[in-house]
Amino acid sequence: MNRFYTHTILLVLLMLQFSVHAQGQNAQNPILFADVPDASMVRVGDAYYMGSTTMHLSPGVPIMKSKDLVNWELVDYAYDRLGEVDAINLENGKNAYGRGSWASCIRYHNGTFYVFTFATTTGKTYVFSTKDIENGPWNETSFEPSYHDLTVHFDDDGKIYMVWGAGKLMIAELESDLSGVKKGTECVLIENANAPAGDNIMLGAEGSQLFKINGKYYLFNMTWPRGDMTFIHLPSFYLKSRRIIPMYIIKKIRSNNLWENQFATLK
Repeated sequence: MNRFYTHTILLVLLMLQFSVHAQGQNAQNPILFADVPDASMVRVGDAYYMGSTTMHLSPGVPIMKSKDLVNWELVDYAYDRLGEVDAINLENGKNAYGRGSWASCIRYHNGTFYVFTFATTTGKTYVFSTKDIENGPWNETSFEPSYHDLTVHFDDDGKIYMVWGAGKLMIAELESDLSGVKKGTECVLIENANAPAGDNIMLGAEGSQLFKINGKYYLFNMTWPRGDMTFIHLPSFYLKSRRIIPMYIIKKIRSNNLWENQFATLK
């Protein structure tokens, strides 16, 4: 028995030594040994915060923190329960398996953290906000309908833009209190965001993330061509523009190789 404990202690010490040594080396994939789909990230101060899809699971939208983009810790969840409907409550023979909340968008604006997500299960788009992303509490607002894979940008002029959709990407301005879409502002941003990946598409361009850096707007999304469904080589695209409507200059990123395709102005 003493020999067993001695071997166990030695093993633990070796594992700790290896862990410390590994953290001092260059990062290697996978960074996280977990499924973290539809990642959305923001940097505030010297900390990075990341949210992810949790579908039917509750609590939902995990909030992870890192100082180096390599070592992550779970610090909170955006919500405890998504809503009181039969599918989520497993009532009347219904369930939300594989549904619930999908892609989220995490943002920081004027001292407040925001997490945006949507759920076809409830038919709503959700806004979770807090001053303290690691400890809460979180405030919740919602509006209808559910906007697929939405991304939100707080612009310099006070306007708040939302981009959403799959294949055809839409854009609209949100009300200043985030209570919904401003009437008359909804329009098509990109008619066919799949175009750089060809015509044989299995999953339309979605999972958009919109940013503004040094006066230029960047819109990232991904798509799956048929016969090319791999986790490492998923085609990704971003569009760069000095104007949020329309955007142009499509760039395609694939297998760590970057090349540019010049397109006419997209409307």
